[in-house]
Amino acid sequence: MITRYEQVEITGIWSNESKLSLWQKTELSVIKAKVILGELSKEIWLAISKILKRKPIDIHWWLARDKEIGHDLNAFIDERRRHLPLELQRYLHEEITSYDTEESAFARMLKKSLALTKKYLAEIIIVLRDMVKRYRYTVMMGKSHGQDAELQTFGKRCLTWLRQIEVDLDNLKKAGKNLRFSKISGAGGNYGSINPAVEKEALRILGFKPFYGATQIMPRELYTPVSEALCQIVKTLDKIATDIRLGARSGQPIYQEPFGKKQKGSSIMPHKKNTILTEQIEGMARLAKGYQSAIMDNIKTWEERAIEQSCVERVAWPDLFHVTIHSLRTMTRVLKGLAVYPDNMLLEIINSRGCYAAGEIKSFLAEKGVPFGLSAEESYRIVQLAAFNAFKPQPEAERLRNNLPQSLREAEEDLARFQRMERPAPISIQKIIARAELEVSPELEASEEDVQRWNEILRKIFQEQTSIEEFHQIFSVSYLLRNEEKLYQEILESRKEK
Repeated sequence: MITRYEQVEITGIWSNESKLSLWQKTELSVIKAKVILGELSKEIWLAISKILKRKPIDIHWWLARDKEIGHDLNAFIDERRRHLPLELQRYLHEEITSYDTEESAFARMLKKSLALTKKYLAEIIIVLRDMVKRYRYTVMMGKSHGQDAELQTFGKRCLTWLRQIEVDLDNLKKAGKNLRFSKISGAGGNYGSINPAVEKEALRILGFKPFYGATQIMPRELYTPVSEALCQIVKTLDKIATDIRLGARSGQPIYQEPFGKKQKGSSIMPHKKNTILTEQIEGMARLAKGYQSAIMDNIKTWEERAIEQSCVERVAWPDLFHVTIHSLRTMTRVLKGLAVYPDNMLLEIINSRGCYAAGEIKSFLAEKGVPFGLSAEESYRIVQLAAFNAFKPQPEAERLRNNLPQSLREAEEDLARFQRMERPAPISIQKIIARAELEVSPELEASEEDVQRWNEILRKIFQEQTSIEEFHQIFSVSYLLRNEEKLYQEILESRKEK
C-alpha cells in the first residue's frame, strides 16, 4: 500500500519480520508437540528453541537466499538451520510441508488484523451513538429517490448509519469464527508423513483446531467471508459518505464534512468546500471490491494445490485491511467534525410546502371523504394536485422558462430582473386543501369538473371544526414523529443491554 493510505499497525502485522516470527512459532510448536507425545526428547526441543530464540532471524540473509532458490519458506528454513548443529537440523521442518508452516501464521495475521479493525469499528460506533443523542430532536426532511419524503430527525438518520455499522460488525465477528481452524496435515492433507496427533497438539499450542478435509492448503472458502465482511464495511461507509455528500451540495447544505482553517477546496475557485474525504471513501470502496474479488477467486485451486493464490494473498489481504481501516478512520474523523446546519434543515421543510405530510393527508381525506363520495384514488389525486399547485411557478419564473435568452446581454438582464423581484412566501398544501383552493394544472389529467367537485367536497369536510383541528394537527412535528421513539429505544437501549 502506498504511504498515503498505509496503516502502520497493518504494515507491522503483515511485515516480513512478523510473518517469519510466526513461521518460527509454528515450527517450534510441531517439535514441542512431538515431545509432548513422546516422539522426541525434551532436550531436543530445549536445545533447538534456545538457539533459535537467541539468534534473531536475519531478514537480509533470508531475502538473498529466497532470491537464489525462489522459495521463501525453504529460504527461511535454511536461515534457521544454519544456526543449529548438524544433529539438530533435521528436526526443524521434519515431516511437514511449506503451508503446514504458513497456514496458522497466515490465520494469526488475519486474526490480529481483524482485532484492529474491530477496534476502529468500536470507535465509529461510539461517535455515531453520541450523534444520535445529540440530534435526537433536530428535525429534517427525509429523502427517497432524491426527492422530499417525510419528516424525520437527524438523529434518526444517524441511527440508520449506526445500525448498518453494527450489522457489519456482527458479520465480521461471524466470519472471524472460521479463523479458529488451521492445518498441519502434510503435502496432500492426508497425513502422509505426519501423525494426526502431532497436528492436533501443535495447533492446540498455537490456539487452533484442526480442519479435517484440507488439501496442501486450507480451503479458501473459510477466509472469503472475512474479505466479504471487510468489503461490506467499506461499502457501508461509502453509503454514509454519499449521504453526507448529497447533503453538502451548494445552496442550502444541511451538513458538511470538516474543513480546516488553512484548507483549500479548489485550486481556482476559492469559495469551494469540496467533499474530498467522503469522495475518497467512494474510491476506497472501489479498491475494496477489487481486492475482495481477487480473494474470492482464490477459492479455486488445482487439485491438492497450485501456487496462483499466493501472490494474490500477499497483496490483497494486507491492502484490504489498509483500505478498511483507512476508511473507518477517515469516516470517524468526518463524523466527529461534521458541521450540521439545523437552520437549513428547517428551510428544506418550509420549502417542501407542506408535502412532508402528504401521505398522512391522503389517508385523512380518504377517511373523511367517504360520506361525500370521495374515493381513495381521488384522495391521492387531490393531494397530488395541491402539491403541483403549491409549486406552480410565479409569472416571472414562468416567463423565464418559456422565453430563453438569446444572448449573454439578455441573460444578464434576466438575472438582474430576477434578483430584484420580490418573492412571496411559499404557499403550502395545508392552506390550499383547507381552503378548498385547488386549481387545474396543465401537468395533470384532472379536468375543471373534477377540480370543482373536489373543492366542493373539501368545503364539506372542513365544515366540521374537529376535522379542521385534526387536519392542521397532522402537519405538526410532534404528530408526524410520534412513533420515532421506538427506533431510539430498540437501537440505543436494547442493543446497550445486549
